[in-house]
Amino acid sequence: MIWLMEGLSSQRGLLIALRQAIITEKWCNLGGTPLQLMASHRDYRPEITDLADVALREPADKTQKLAFILENISRYSVSLIHSGRTDKWFEAHRPQIEASGAILITGALSIESLLLAEDKYRFTLQLAQQGIPHTPACLVETLPALDAALRSIKSDFPELCIKPNQGIYGSGYWRLDDHASADLVLRKPDSRRINTQIYLDMVAKSGGLAQPMLVMPYLPGPECSIDMVIEQGRPLAVLGRRKQGALQQFFTEGEEIELARQVAELLHADGLINVQTRADNQGMARVLECNLRPSGGVPYGLQSGFNLPAIMVASRLGLPLAEQKLQPGNVRVIDQAVHIPAPEQSYEN
Repeated sequence: MIWLMEGLSSQRGLLIALRQAIITEKWCNLGGTPLQLMASHRDYRPEITDLADVALREPADKTQKLAFILENISRYSVSLIHSGRTDKWFEAHRPQIEASGAILITGALSIESLLLAEDKYRFTLQLAQQGIPHTPACLVETLPALDAALRSIKSDFPELCIKPNQGIYGSGYWRLDDHASADLVLRKPDSRRINTQIYLDMVAKSGGLAQPMLVMPYLPGPECSIDMVIEQGRPLAVLGRRKQGALQQFFTEGEEIELARQVAELLHADGLINVQTRADNQGMARVLECNLRPSGGVPYGLQSGFNLPAIMVASRLGLPLAEQKLQPGNVRVIDQAVHIPAPEQSYEN
């Protein structure tokens, strides 16, 4: 049994990719029957868990989590667990979980690696120390510090942006534009552009910065998202997606790929992770950040000839897998509606 525990935006895609591999590669357990998939989540998410052979509801109380995991490893003969959320809890309890005989994949092998990737400013400083091209950033915690940073950085970088030092999904990111119209943020909020003075005024009226923020140069792009299968810092497979408007183009070579490899080694990553880069005004790729978890775009790779989740699992469990060959081309992301049945009173546990 392969167990995919709660993820952020990729758990459904991982299940689809692994189901495809089970069918095409005829993956079987020692008894000769097809390998099965188990999925669990803290919330009622049938659009995810219904794709698995076994669905479980994870306990909301972390004090119950270890017993829940160990019980179900034994009950379902779980050989591998993948955690889709970068959670320090798993690293703290890795010895107990792996003592059960199950392989645990979290994206990292230590709490320190998780903390470094989550702290974007400290991560930037580490990139600079290692000589890895990165996006320079200034950490600010107060409104006066923010105002001073904007004046200082603008002398070298005319276009700036700001984002939380910790966070996901790009929440809190804004491109600061001195010349933007006052109502731009109302007319086109998805552009993530706001007049600089209006941003400062809004922060002041709300009582100051709610959390530490990073002031950074705005890089014109293009932006690339590099998905990687890593074992103890060593890349097994790397697939990049260059974002060009509504299209994303696959690639497996180039400076962005090399940067991603360096980041994976720096963090001693372990699992299916994602590195994001963006090109500066001279066209040079710079690292933006690293997520020690699968990106929401991992399933797009199935259109490229690369089944990254299958590569990850096959390597850990010694399963057969046909050679993965890049099929050059673009993909366009489209919305898909999924029927959600009425919540059931209880989940199997």
